[in-house]
Amino acid sequence: MNNYKTIIADAKIVSELFEFEKICFEHTADRFPKRNLKHLIESPTSRTLIIRDENGQICAEIIGLIRHFKVASGRIYKIGVRPDMKKRGIGSYLIQTVEKWFKKSGMKKSCAEVRESNMASRNMFEKNGYTNTGLRIFYYAGGENAVKYWKTL
Repeated sequence: MNNYKTIIADAKIVSELFEFEKICFEHTADRFPKRNLKHLIESPTSRTLIIRDENGQICAEIIGLIRHFKVASGRIYKIGVRPDMKKRGIGSYLIQTVEKWFKKSGMKKSCAEVRESNMASRNMFEKNGYTNTGLRIFYYAGGENAVKYWKTL
């Protein structure tokens, strides 16, 4: 897994990231508009990391947020791997990489929400030490529930 090189995204790739999300996310509501992507890339409390394949194309992304609530926590806001690149450990690698940023930023916990029907993603989070802490009812557009995950860093 260590042969993947993560790149911190900058605003110059917003259009490319927007197109990547069309390939990566089945549900239109899970794709961010360019304006939101640009905001997340430029926000000091957010980090967007990408991995490019051997042809220079984006093959994976993760967006993490740091939050100073009662317990300082990072949130994995979005993670996506291009369909032809799945099952190679890229998602786990990105989770571990963003968790390093969370820890460096003083975060004590990490959380994520996953579509209840997305068993591959749920299994990936559980494999990476996240605990299912319950459902968020009608969380996603279209009414699908989310499973909430937490991990102590």
